Amino acid sequence: MPRPLIRYLVSSPFGDIPADKDTWDSPLEGDELKTPYKIYFYSIKDFLLRDNSKLLLLSISKNIGKEIQPKEIDEILIRIEKHGILYHPASIEIICKDNRVKFCLNVAVSDLGRYWLKKEYNTIEELHTKFNLPYLPKTYFFGEFNSMSFLLEDWFDGYHEFHLSIDNKGKQQLKLWDFNKGYKYLYPEESFEIYKQASKILTSYYELEDFSQILGWHQAAGDFVAKIENMKVDVRLTTARQHGPFIGFTDLNTLNPILALLYFFLNLTLKMRLDKLDGIGEAAWADDLCIEATLTGFSEAMQSRKNLKSYLNFEVKDFLRLMHSFSQKELKRIVSPLIEQYKNTSDYPIIITNLDRHIEKLLNTLQNFLE
Repeated sequence: MPRPLIRYLVSSPFGDIPADKDTWDSPLEGDELKTPYKIYFYSIKDFLLRDNSKLLLLSISKNIGKEIQPKEIDEILIRIEKHGILYHPASIEIICKDNRVKFCLNVAVSDLGRYWLKKEYNTIEELHTKFNLPYLPKTYFFGEFNSMSFLLEDWFDGYHEFHLSIDNKGKQQLKLWDFNKGYKYLYPEESFEIYKQASKILTSYYELEDFSQILGWHQAAGDFVAKIENMKVDVRLTTARQHGPFIGFTDLNTLNPILALLYFFLNLTLKMRLDKLDGIGEAAWADDLCIEATLTGFSEAMQSRKNLKSYLNFEVKDFLRLMHSFSQKELKRIVSPLIEQYKNTSDYPIIITNLDRHIEKLLNTLQNFLE
């Protein structure tokens, strides 16, 4: 059986760069094992084409809704997209006679990365089964080959990372990393919508029954991506490595569900503001509009819950009134156990610096929201 043409590419803000001889023997950025690009690319190729491309063909057929034969594949583009602490994700573009399909292939090289990739696959599958929501990528198959782990899943086409950045006037703004049209600073309305939708997504996966939630996400990791077209914003979550009760909840049987939801919301308002400048720089803190956006997204997701009143004996507005009834001093005392969870992280100093202002602004926002 003739094999399709394979092209190896490196993604960049200036377009695709062919992986040539100068790149071939260089180690992957951030990889302690110093895996060469050559081994990375060839391992992907061999993984996808093994067993006569059986799993790849099945994935393409599922994606486009019709059966594909091997002879219909003309070309495969394997493009390394970025380097993370755990993974080195690639996009896989399949060019057929009548179709063009693009997937995301998460690639883990280290033992730690391989552990979390398997866990991520199981978590995403569980969340799709339990919630049936469109926010996470559909997974196609997980496998191991040549001491690496691979997870093939949907590619969110047209979606891009976003990070806080300092513009040429010294002002902090949210920037969309659009490799096709160029990096773009976002309008406040667009930033608001991104934070709102991200908060809504996370709240939608919160379980009232046992307080399970998506854990381990961070804006600096690029876990959320956004698409902005025709003045419309749409946000997706690219990963979910853990879904369970918050780490500080040790006795779930005695924890009041209203208190658990309060901790979830307070942590959401803090964590949504955390980022790193340009994704890799110093710890950064989002502007105050993030608080109202988070509150709006949280409220929209909770209002859609049919079982809210049966678990809390509360409506959403009742819960928000309860939060607003606390003084700034009381709310700071309530949030202190959450802050302890950040103590050994690079986010801790910036949280402590901004905490009083954050709580004051949160209470003011709640008041305006309830009027």
